[in-house]
Amino acid sequence: MRPHRGPHHRGNVPGSESAMGAATHFPAAEAIWQDVEFGSYTADLPLWKELAAEAAGKVVELGAGSGRVGRALAQDGFEVVALEREAELVAEMEGRAGDLPMTAVEGDATQIGELAEAAGAALVIGPLRVAQLLDADERAQMLSGISTCLTPGGRCALALVDESTLVERGSLEGEPRPDMREVEGWVYSSEPLWVQLSDDALRVRRLRERVSPQGDIVRKVHDDVLNRLAPEALEGEAARAGLSAAGRRDIPADEFEAGSIVVVLEAR
Repeated sequence: MRPHRGPHHRGNVPGSESAMGAATHFPAAEAIWQDVEFGSYTADLPLWKELAAEAAGKVVELGAGSGRVGRALAQDGFEVVALEREAELVAEMEGRAGDLPMTAVEGDATQIGELAEAAGAALVIGPLRVAQLLDADERAQMLSGISTCLTPGGRCALALVDESTLVERGSLEGEPRPDMREVEGWVYSSEPLWVQLSDDALRVRRLRERVSPQGDIVRKVHDDVLNRLAPEALEGEAARAGLSAAGRRDIPADEFEAGSIVVVLEAR
């Protein structure tokens, strides 16, 4: 079965010498891995841009990472509040945002209702299966907070993995090459190994490899664990938080990607 990953790519992340001339910044390790594994993924961007245009107001992104989606929206002129729990990634987003209308805020998705920056949102988005990183109690807290910060008629859109697009056997289909990036002479690669489904969780295993300019290699197995969550279950949880189901949208699978089902919710 295929994990969620961007098309394999060898290139440069912002701040690398080959990308910008003289080196000015070396990204934090977590930001580099975000760029390696998700930086080339663009299949979901048209949907987020479409929803942002329909909302015509402030967009709050949950689990913004290193800013892949938030920056794309801000570059199109949308006001974005990018919420991320990792301080290193918040700092990275701030540096990359420059003069864009994007504010990076440190905080967990469960804290959205407590953040002044999120108040008055016209749209809240959760790309890359952010909702599935939370357990049921945490999702209830998140959904309650979303209901609090949305304007009347405002919407929330949360992406869930479309399990029907996963290959039914326990190994990856074919032999996909690892995602790769070079940063200041260091080469980073992330190779998907397998996806494992249990009754409650979906575990994605990758082999991360980092090669120094001198040729030293560090390898580490990295697991991402998602709670299994059906769209109708999420809609039921949302109803208890005061949010109404407002349809579903699909992000299709491709050769490298599992698809997503985006559950759209509306403030009552």
